Amino acid sequence: MKLLKATPLLTLASLMFLVIGCDTTNTNTDGPKSVSVNMQIQTNTASKMKAVSLDSLTEIKFLVEELELESVNDDSADFEVEDLVVNMPLNGQEIELTTREIPVGLYEEFEMEIKNDDDGTSTSDPDFFDGDEEYSIVVKGFYNGEEFMFRSNKDFEIEMDLNPPLEISETTNSAVINISIDPTLWFLDDQGNALNPNDPGNWEQIEENIENSFEAEGEEDDDDDDDYDD
Repeated sequence: MKLLKATPLLTLASLMFLVIGCDTTNTNTDGPKSVSVNMQIQTNTASKMKAVSLDSLTEIKFLVEELELESVNDDSADFEVEDLVVNMPLNGQEIELTTREIPVGLYEEFEMEIKNDDDGTSTSDPDFFDGDEEYSIVVKGFYNGEEFMFRSNKDFEIEMDLNPPLEISETTNSAVINISIDPTLWFLDDQGNALNPNDPGNWEQIEENIENSFEAEGEEDDDDDDDYDD
């Protein structure tokens, strides 16, 4: 009789052990954290087009070869985005370029490599080719009523400081890198004068403007933030 009474207690203890074991596994926060990379055109771009004689932009697209986060310890986290064709929404809508998991750390710089299709396998879009010439960026629109298609064959290595740095900790649920661009800055010289994209003499300056126009900031979603929610 004593054995029969003890059996349910042993079974209950075993179940409690299994439940506790499962909870311990689920609360492990030491692993990598999910980080998304989003991009958008600044929403005030349309209102500034007239100031640089841009009647409208009809298309902005480029080829992304690599995305990378640099930590304060010179470690890096690579995002696998080889041969990514980015076609930017012109209404300011945000798009997601990629999502991946990265190690816990403090990240202070984000890098983007935009490269031309030198091996002919990145895209079948004919706008990125002209005979033997391959392009990395294509911008279409109207300037002073005249249609244009600006194309660059330059390889861009764009470095963006994260200020403040993006902190990925054990309490981080997820994080986002937000990249923004203002294309109206591409068609202005250092004195604020308009650059005609149809004039080859302006192309080098426009390429420099493109490289300098990218901005990035990081946002973290931490468990600790929930303590302040009402």
